[in-house]
Amino acid sequence: MPKEKRPRFRNKDKPHDAVFKAFFSDAKIAQNYLLHYVPPAVHEKIDFSFFRKIDATFVSGRFGISFSDVVYETRLATGAPARLLFLFEHKSYLPPRPIFLQLLDYMLQIWEDDLKNERPLSVVVPIVVYHGEKEWEQKPFSDYFAGLPEHWLAFIPNFHYLLTDLSQLPARVIEGKKESEYLVNLLLALKFSSDGQRMKQNREKILTFGDSFFLNDRESILFQVLTVYLIKLTNMSSVEYTELKQGKPKPSQIVIDFIHEVFGDEIPRFIREEMEEEAQKKGMEKGLEKGMEKGMEKGMEKGMEIRDRAFTLRTIEKFPHWSDAEVAEFVGVSEEYVRQLRLEATT
Repeated sequence: MPKEKRPRFRNKDKPHDAVFKAFFSDAKIAQNYLLHYVPPAVHEKIDFSFFRKIDATFVSGRFGISFSDVVYETRLATGAPARLLFLFEHKSYLPPRPIFLQLLDYMLQIWEDDLKNERPLSVVVPIVVYHGEKEWEQKPFSDYFAGLPEHWLAFIPNFHYLLTDLSQLPARVIEGKKESEYLVNLLLALKFSSDGQRMKQNREKILTFGDSFFLNDRESILFQVLTVYLIKLTNMSSVEYTELKQGKPKPSQIVIDFIHEVFGDEIPRFIREEMEEEAQKKGMEKGLEKGMEKGMEKGMEKGMEIRDRAFTLRTIEKFPHWSDAEVAEFVGVSEEYVRQLRLEATT
């Protein structure tokens, strides 16, 4: 199989993109968001018995590339024929251009796909989750066209988007929505993401998933993704990392210990070194027979290969509706590698 080096974060928003996409690609978390952060006039009309993430990636190269777009398909609870698409987009900063341009670009791509597949045009509900430091000013698109005569406003596209501005949402409100499950953990992490000190102070709230979360792989991978996010954004030291691990119950410690085996270069150096030392140790044992240097190299390569394979397979299992491109982007391997593993898993 092709060996691919895991790419480093290409910009400061990559950690936000990864954690947002991992959580919102979980259908139950996306549903909880709609139930708790969207007006009743919207979520009461949704048929949640039919609610699925669609295999689509809509990237706007003209108005800001995004890797966090997540789209869900559902239908009206009334039974009326309508294909509802909820487009989730997250922002960690105030966009330099009107957000309407990027959202409209996404919507046009969706409608082009409808026409290509001979479907009626979908109803698209854009949703923006924002966690920057400054308040987000939500205003109509027509406000960007100053000085137009009233009757000329009819020529301006006019649509609405739903907004959750975490900079203005008190932490106690997020914590009060306990029935929203692990969405609480994510939104608290995003809210404190611009302030490393506050994030450290609230890490117990962020990383407390409840007693039952180790019952299946779904919760463990969400816990791992969120832990890595916290480690990276707070520039956690090795001492703080040890304290974090020791402060958790034994099952949590086991899950944390497994992080460095599946995230590799995505985590700080001091954690990677633990994995490398272990790989070197195994390589040195082999090296006693075939040469120390060669054994170390092979041992580390084998460790990396096992890590990438395990993480890729877990990601495919956790997010079955992700495309090969989405899995490859998240894990840091090639699309061909993902395709081959997906094929192996089904045969």
